Amino acid sequence: MINGATRLGLTCLLSLSAVAADAAPIQDQQVTTGRVVATITALEGTVHLPGMPVELRDDPARMVIAKTITDGAGQVSFPDIPPGRYIISVTRPGFESRESPVFSVNAGETAQVLLDTRLTFVQPEVQVRGQAPSATDSVQPVSTSDMLAGRILESAPLEGDDFRSLLPLLPSVVRDANGRLRIRGGHPTQSALLVSSASVNDPSTGDFDIDLPGQSIESVEVLANPFAAEYGRFTASVTQIRTRSGTNEWDVSTGNLLPRFKGFFQGIRNFEPRFSIRGPLRRDRVFLAQDVQFRYAATPVKSLPGEPETDLRSFDSFTRIDTVLSPRHLLSGGLIMFPREFRQVTMNTFRPGEATPDFNQSGFTAGLVDRFAIWTNLVLESTLNFRRFEIDVNTKNLHPMIYQPEGQRGGFFNDQDRDVTSLQWVQALTLSRDDLYRGEHVFKFGIDLQSSDYGGESLSRPVEIRRNDGSLAELIDFGGQATTQSVSGTEFGVFAQDRWRFNSRLTFEFGLRLDRDVVVENVNWSPRAGAAFSVLPEGRGIIRGGFGKFVQRTPLNIGAFTQFAPRTVTRFGLDSLPVTEPVTLRSTVIGPLKSPEAYVGNVEWDQRFGRKVLLKLAFLQRKGSHDYVVSPDVAAGALYLSSTGPSSYRELETTVRYVASERRDLTLSYVWSKGTADLNNYDQFFGNFRNPIIRANENNLTSTDVPHRLLLRGMIGLPWQLDLSPVLELRSGFPWSAVDEFQDFVGPRNRAGRLPAVQTLDFSLVRPWRFKKYRFRAGIRVYNVFGDTAERDVQNNVTSPFFGQAFNPVERSIGITFSSAK
Repeated sequence: MINGATRLGLTCLLSLSAVAADAAPIQDQQVTTGRVVATITALEGTVHLPGMPVELRDDPARMVIAKTITDGAGQVSFPDIPPGRYIISVTRPGFESRESPVFSVNAGETAQVLLDTRLTFVQPEVQVRGQAPSATDSVQPVSTSDMLAGRILESAPLEGDDFRSLLPLLPSVVRDANGRLRIRGGHPTQSALLVSSASVNDPSTGDFDIDLPGQSIESVEVLANPFAAEYGRFTASVTQIRTRSGTNEWDVSTGNLLPRFKGFFQGIRNFEPRFSIRGPLRRDRVFLAQDVQFRYAATPVKSLPGEPETDLRSFDSFTRIDTVLSPRHLLSGGLIMFPREFRQVTMNTFRPGEATPDFNQSGFTAGLVDRFAIWTNLVLESTLNFRRFEIDVNTKNLHPMIYQPEGQRGGFFNDQDRDVTSLQWVQALTLSRDDLYRGEHVFKFGIDLQSSDYGGESLSRPVEIRRNDGSLAELIDFGGQATTQSVSGTEFGVFAQDRWRFNSRLTFEFGLRLDRDVVVENVNWSPRAGAAFSVLPEGRGIIRGGFGKFVQRTPLNIGAFTQFAPRTVTRFGLDSLPVTEPVTLRSTVIGPLKSPEAYVGNVEWDQRFGRKVLLKLAFLQRKGSHDYVVSPDVAAGALYLSSTGPSSYRELETTVRYVASERRDLTLSYVWSKGTADLNNYDQFFGNFRNPIIRANENNLTSTDVPHRLLLRGMIGLPWQLDLSPVLELRSGFPWSAVDEFQDFVGPRNRAGRLPAVQTLDFSLVRPWRFKKYRFRAGIRVYNVFGDTAERDVQNNVTSPFFGQAFNPVERSIGITFSSAK
């Protein structure tokens, strides 16, 4: 067995391996260097473009020397450049990819480069594979943001092939016990998910409800607290997905044609083949991108007899058409379909398959984005998005659900059907001015209108809590009748923001947003402000930070609370006779309800050492209030819903990235964090997968509190064109609570102990191959090299002889990666 010291040593070894390979060239680097300053514009130089990825390449080899993102004035700076001949290139969806003429850099001089691009969707014929954007590269020049390129899915050893699998590569994202994403300590319903400017959260629960084929993803960006007011209806984070457009040359590609196996080729664990076609329907004018992907993923519960599996089957489709109506006018349309089936979805060591539900989802989302440059400095953007989907959670086992100290049995207690439709319209106007006050301003104003409708049905069966000897301790009865839910309404938001570049070293950002919450019928305001200052010359050291108020959307199922069935609770003695009178708890709202909100502040230091080492130090603190919680009151015969829950989260992140070339790139991150909240959050009792047992509320550690997390990822180029991509994770285990034979909590919640620390190492080893005229990339992926580690379940009942013992470790498995290449 590999102990903790060995694993830590392996972390350091992987981190230093690429550095050692380039130590001599760094020592031999010339002292006398030059500097490059590039300005990226559009519309014949009249509009300066922020957030544009820029690469500096040498000539004639065209190797990438450095890359970064333009600031609010559309400008980048590359210091410490050796004398020579170079070019600047810029590529981003929605703009024509451009390269500058060859220019020279002389020692002690600054080379000024102006590169103008066009609003278009013409793509280069050859796509160059490269590393992901740095964790310290922010598309927002003021806000904290982490971005990952979708092409990481091609090389990194991920558990799946979708954006949910990509996000845990970021240091502040973990999966909870049910596989849901927790971003920067927030509950899943506290985050926003965007595709372009359109919200794709489930308006009925607030959860992420959409999937895309992996090859459709251009990039995934997580913004912890964007000061731009165009982002709203969240308190924890914003996840923005940018999708790939069509190209100017027809291209057909495939990927993931070989499965991942159980253990060492003992059966299929995962199979996610995909197919893509891209090309011009009319050259330089109309472009098509069509991606489809089938997914099968089986996750075993190794601690149950026979190692039964939770399995996912889905067929995801993404269609995108981009039209260049004129150099000033672009129109894009997209259609996403995402049917999914989960079998035995909540199964674990103590809940066998018979006591779990199945989850089925069908639906689609369709949208249009229109961008029109009215004048040289005025751009109008319109987004229209329509979504319709249906969710069914049900089980074939209709027996009462039984909780005992050694585990659960019977059938899952709740069936639900839910139909949701949503129509969103976002209208935004961007104005660039450099003659107002001092400096340059980019103003943005807009409205955000979303109309949603939720209708559903819920049926809950009895739940029995039994002692070790099988005697009945408590009975929860829901009346045996189905109830219907119906909530609809229209949310309305307006926003205004200004990104002010005071000078070449100082940028401010101010924003104000007003949102009407349709469920609680309040108008909420969200002011924000941030700044970034280049402390060291030429952007080598930047401090950024700010403070803002953020308000979360209220899910429609909050409005349906009183429409769910009441519950009748009876407790029994050892003789199976009632010791209390049956008490019926009726759903009651303690009002007035308020929208959940949070005050968030952050400060971050980004520093570049030479051209190869990047350092990020960041601190974030969030204070939340008005979280939706439920709590029973037996004396009053009520199950109360209130918006009184406080929460807090603090995070300190250190990230070091070493970039020597496209094939030598490692990122090492350490995060310390602490999160507390009211633990009876509404979603766990009335979301997709419901918990039937509701005890007294308590404010304590969140269920995914992770004090320490160390994450290493990247790529190491080896001889024979081999690329090694490791992902090493060492982190604290999740906290858990102790319960007794009545399933009442014993002692403070989430303070009984922690699951064993997670210690996993995954890696992929791939290289390019050629067979006749065909080229492809193939290799192997190995998951959990350390073997049976990272147990996911714990026996938390104090009456069990196995109390405190952990079960269900992550298994070791192997897969073969195969994808076509251009």
